[in-house]
Amino acid sequence: MGLRLVPKIVLWIMLTVSALGSISMWIRPEAGDSHQAEQMMLEQQMAISTASNFIREWMTWSGEETSEERGGRLKPYVNRSDVARFSVLQPARKETKQTVLAVEFVSLQRQGNGRYAVRLRAVVLNPARNIWQVEVPVRVRPEQGAAVTDLPVLLPVQEPPELPDEGEAEPHAASEVKLRMRPTIEGFLKAMCTETMPGNLANYVDSDRTLIPLQGRIQWVSLDDMHVYGSDPYTVRAMFTVRDAATGTVFPQVWKLRVKEDNQKFFVQSIG
Repeated sequence: MGLRLVPKIVLWIMLTVSALGSISMWIRPEAGDSHQAEQMMLEQQMAISTASNFIREWMTWSGEETSEERGGRLKPYVNRSDVARFSVLQPARKETKQTVLAVEFVSLQRQGNGRYAVRLRAVVLNPARNIWQVEVPVRVRPEQGAAVTDLPVLLPVQEPPELPDEGEAEPHAASEVKLRMRPTIEGFLKAMCTETMPGNLANYVDSDRTLIPLQGRIQWVSLDDMHVYGSDPYTVRAMFTVRDAATGTVFPQVWKLRVKEDNQKFFVQSIG
């Protein structure tokens, strides 16, 4: 009987190994896809980071800076043989100067083989404030790094898209609700500006939530407008004016609030 069992055991072992091999074939592509997605994400992050840092340096210039100094700033982002080409600059006067205030990512286009076109918006001061839109070609090799492969292309500035407010996705609440809610919102905003302890907001905040007041760092001026969307709980967009306590400067604020109604009273659940 023992000898008769040997072929059966061998057969079962072969079947088990075969089945495990098939299962591994099913699992491996998913693991491969995950690795490929991670690799792609890494490439994109490297391309965006390299392009952004390069543009910050490339669009910064001074008539007092030598080409060697400018090349030294650009060197980490371009091939060594291209440094001189990228650093060419002929300022009109020694006093000529431009600084970069901000660089904003706009879009990314993959062009294959680790090549990307990164579109950015740069805000500069020279001495007036100006906005430029540029496209930067970048080559990425994750194991080696990324480099800008050619001079940036200056493009016409596109206006930011007109996006609807998130609250507009919900219908406006009845005007009667807005009218009843307004004193609560005004009282809450005043308390947020002036109070020092979270417990002092109890009349306006949901008992299950804790909000930290601004402790007088800004002073209340006025509630200018508010829009109420949806149904209980409501989305409230409150536009109001405040004054900076340290400098006296007056400026507007817009807060998005989540508000619930309980026994004909309104309570704020969250900000933002």
